Amino acid sequence: MRALSFSLRCGAAALGALLLLAVSACAAPLVPDDADALARHGFTADDVGYLLFDLEDGRALAARQADRPFVPASVAKVPAMLAALALLGPEHRFTTGLHATGAVRDGVLHGDLFLKGGGDPTLATGELIALADALAAQGIQRVAGRFAFDATALPELPEIDAGQPWTAGYNTGVSALSLNFNRFQLAWRRPAAGGPVQAEAWSISDRGRHRLASVAIEVAPGGTVPFTPLEGKEGERWRFAALPGVAERTWLPVTRPALAAATVFRAVAAERGIALPAPVARPVPASALLLAAHDSAPLGTVAAGVLRYSNNLSAELVALAAARRLDPRVDTLAGAGAAVAAWIRTQRPDVDWTGFALANGSGLTTASRMTPRQTAAILRLGGPALFDLLPGDEESGPLPGVRAKSGTLAYAKGLAGTLRTASGRRLGFVFFAGDDARRRAMDAAMDRRVAEMPADARAWLTRARALQSDLLALWAVGY
Repeated sequence: MRALSFSLRCGAAALGALLLLAVSACAAPLVPDDADALARHGFTADDVGYLLFDLEDGRALAARQADRPFVPASVAKVPAMLAALALLGPEHRFTTGLHATGAVRDGVLHGDLFLKGGGDPTLATGELIALADALAAQGIQRVAGRFAFDATALPELPEIDAGQPWTAGYNTGVSALSLNFNRFQLAWRRPAAGGPVQAEAWSISDRGRHRLASVAIEVAPGGTVPFTPLEGKEGERWRFAALPGVAERTWLPVTRPALAAATVFRAVAAERGIALPAPVARPVPASALLLAAHDSAPLGTVAAGVLRYSNNLSAELVALAAARRLDPRVDTLAGAGAAVAAWIRTQRPDVDWTGFALANGSGLTTASRMTPRQTAAILRLGGPALFDLLPGDEESGPLPGVRAKSGTLAYAKGLAGTLRTASGRRLGFVFFAGDDARRRAMDAAMDRRVAEMPADARAWLTRARALQSDLLALWAVGY
């Protein structure tokens, strides 16, 4: 059936509370006329690319710059999750284990205890509590040897992207042993008697707060910047200045994740009467015995959470696991992104992949590139199983009838998924907007001490979201 065509200039009507323009079926070109929408939101034709397509055969119904590579932002999580589900399987689970050497006599483990990470993207304090309970149930009250943590299953990195502010809680360290999404809360107070400011680091989950001894907070009374990371030999260090207006509780990224997780495990073990030495990094020897283990939720559930909540750490851990299945030598996020991109290309050799690049698994970078047509091919490769994992309107999606993954960086906006039209059709769509020149200028002037996005970038994103909504409404009514 020939796609209906419309023009915004043919007439307009309010579409719900969004006041989006509807259209009438007057004579018009095959592709909807988006000139009014672009002009109304302050974009030129070169700023925007999109593709509306038939999910069954991939036929394009509406397109603009469909072959121009854009920064996908978190839309890059879609190919990362697709590859992981295909390579590892939706039932794959990530295991965190407790291993030991030596024998247990009179409540003492006469050997070493190892906490080994398996790359669980959702590991939280509750799971460490369960492991500590299992240890206590075996009668262990003290470890005579070492308490070690092993994160060698994946590379450990201090941050995802070096182009982000230091304090960005979404730009955390990455490790096979990651806990509570690798964020900590810096809490400070000024004693009423006028004494010195006191500041502490806390690891927090729904199972309580635990002081994070691996993070040292140095209070600088005369500082001019609230939070500054410092080099630390034994752990992490931050310099804090209690400037006017600084919130008494702030989330900050963990850059030494495995040590932080081991520190929290030591604390929850102590709450159960188990005395552990200070943690050290050591690989689990082949002779060690498994004492207890926790398996994550199935990868299918994890991937759905990544696509819904867009957690960057989780996406990177899943992408690394998939890339390691392809090549065990992968040891960087860029390497994982490249491995996933190469695998995607092999699945659809009929697609022109010119310009396609994944610099990591989360999209937290300006180095990744995807065209609308390539993104459409990725969506169709995943098929209904992937579509059903995308956030929908019942999960506060963009519009009723839309299931899609969004992506947002300063001067880069994306949305890709499916929509249900007024006629009942289910179509695929990809929308990208970008201003590479402004982004390059922003990056050149970036001060990593400043967390706030520039006002101009926030305004640009507001306009991009409005244009995105107008186009979705146009397509929903017109097809």
